[in-house]
Amino acid sequence: MEPPVTLADRAIADLRWIAAYWDDIAESRMHGTARPWRQPTFTAEQVAERDAEARAERWDRTIEALGASPAPVRVPVLDLIADLVLDAYTLAYHLAEAVLCPVPAPPSTAFADPTPYLHSAQARLTEPQDPDTISWALDQTRAMVATMARSLALVYDGQSLDVECPWCHGVTPETPAGGAKTWRVRDLLGGRTCKHGQPDRRFCGECEQLIVIVCEGVCEPPQRYVGTWWRGHPCWPVYEWDWLAKQVQHVESRC
Repeated sequence: MEPPVTLADRAIADLRWIAAYWDDIAESRMHGTARPWRQPTFTAEQVAERDAEARAERWDRTIEALGASPAPVRVPVLDLIADLVLDAYTLAYHLAEAVLCPVPAPPSTAFADPTPYLHSAQARLTEPQDPDTISWALDQTRAMVATMARSLALVYDGQSLDVECPWCHGVTPETPAGGAKTWRVRDLLGGRTCKHGQPDRRFCGECEQLIVIVCEGVCEPPQRYVGTWWRGHPCWPVYEWDWLAKQVQHVESRC
């Protein structure tokens, strides 16, 4: 029997993931780098707020204003890199301090290579640590992974699809007349870590994968049309997505 995956193992896997994708984050700061895109979804309140901000900005711009010039790099990505470098240093510092090891020197710049801090933190996590310290470290690595994954559009769990379900037609408790976009992509095994050395289990050829589309509306299709069920909602695994797309096309062609 394989030993159970500990919190320290999960934090180490996160650190390996961060190191594996760091070059992608660094490259994305440059203009001309292909950026991931997905269909944005906003509530009516969010749309109104964004419109109000845009109107206020246009109102502030006058002929006397200096205006704006494009930055040579993507400033939000630089801010993200600086935050992640600081997070990596903070993690390595506190883990070293907890086991009375020499603490690492601070980064030379806000955009320094975080790899030495990631490696240092991994080494400290292989040593006996207080359980509270390990739990704190896992919280930090989880947050770093989530931040990077969002920036690189690697987070598809919960992604909304711009499709109306052909069976419930978007009926939800909030939209009883229908029309809501109720399909979501869900990674049902996303909380597990890879046991084969990969920093991200989704790209491991040996780990079991279970990515599905779930209809989260008030939906009860005929049983012959349902791949399986998850938390009371019908869902369809990846191998049924081509068939699922044809069902949508069939309904749309009749409209």
